[in-house]
Amino acid sequence: MDHVRIAVLDAYDRVCAFMDNQALKALHYYDDELHSYLEGAANTYCFKAGAKHEDSACLEEGNKLAFCYNDRDYYLNIMKVVRTEYVVEVVAYSLSFELLNEQKEAYKASRAMSFAEYLAVIDYEKTVVLGINEVSDKRIMHEWTGTETILARLFSLANVFGAEAEFVPVLNNDHSLNRIIMNVYKQHDSECQGIGSRRTDFVLRYGVNVRGITKTSDITELYTAIRPFGRNGLTVTSLDKAEYDVDGKLEYSSPRGNRNVLAVQARDRFPSNLMSKESDRYIAKIWEYDTDNVNLLYGRALAELKKLCVPKASYEVDGYFDTDIGDTVVIEDEEYNPPLYLQARVTEQVRSFTDPTRNKTTFDNFTELQP
Repeated sequence: MDHVRIAVLDAYDRVCAFMDNQALKALHYYDDELHSYLEGAANTYCFKAGAKHEDSACLEEGNKLAFCYNDRDYYLNIMKVVRTEYVVEVVAYSLSFELLNEQKEAYKASRAMSFAEYLAVIDYEKTVVLGINEVSDKRIMHEWTGTETILARLFSLANVFGAEAEFVPVLNNDHSLNRIIMNVYKQHDSECQGIGSRRTDFVLRYGVNVRGITKTSDITELYTAIRPFGRNGLTVTSLDKAEYDVDGKLEYSSPRGNRNVLAVQARDRFPSNLMSKESDRYIAKIWEYDTDNVNLLYGRALAELKKLCVPKASYEVDGYFDTDIGDTVVIEDEEYNPPLYLQARVTEQVRSFTDPTRNKTTFDNFTELQP
């Protein structure tokens, strides 16, 4: 179990009590779970404590929790309290009320603006401080038509800029909040990590730190051809395209006069109807894209077809791993036939300071790797 001493602050960030399971007379906590989420690197924390202890009176909605764990500061607002004669149950959310509850009205930029310029408009009270900014070179004109919280608007802003936002609280020595740093990373893809790190220092292995992997493959929404339409009924019939795999075999085709982009190898693996001739055994999906450029229409349709013509695979990895949110890791299971090698990203962590059996790691962005 981890020893974490938690400060309980009042609404003005003054310490009114400490929860410390190693201090005999202090308020103790149990059945706790610290959830970390990829979006915003946000956290929730829930726990129970004894209602008979005099310091439990400080566990009331609007007060704060502050602590340090694994060299990272945490600052949370108590949002919900359920109290009986003997037990207090608490749920707390990270960040400040300004971000969580304050509403922002519709806004339309009059010119292309940088991320920092939008942030100055959205958070004019300077609740957050901009730290890392990997999209500082971008200028975009955008409009928001509805109302939403400041936090939701900031997440939307990050999405507009193709970025991921991370909120990092920094505490003073007296556990009060010093500032909230907002780091902005380019969105996670094959070239950019986004939040977290690419962990090359270890491999997660079945039987060591992985209890099991469940793989589910599904072809209920599989298509081996796509029929794209652009503006004013634009099709790809004027093109004559062919794409080959690394062995020089035809993989995708869009013959002149044909409205479809064809996944030739996928058609051979998943023929739609063996009673028809070979050239007709495709499963076609009608798809629309707003463009009047036939080459752009073809390129977007091909990218969509590449996702549609393979079985959808999902994975469940059973285990807990001491990684940070957003980290990309390699998972190996040689008990599979054939052996299974995955790359995946940590999208949620559950940690309990008092009950390690509650610990859990959730992954997404799975990619199967070759041995």
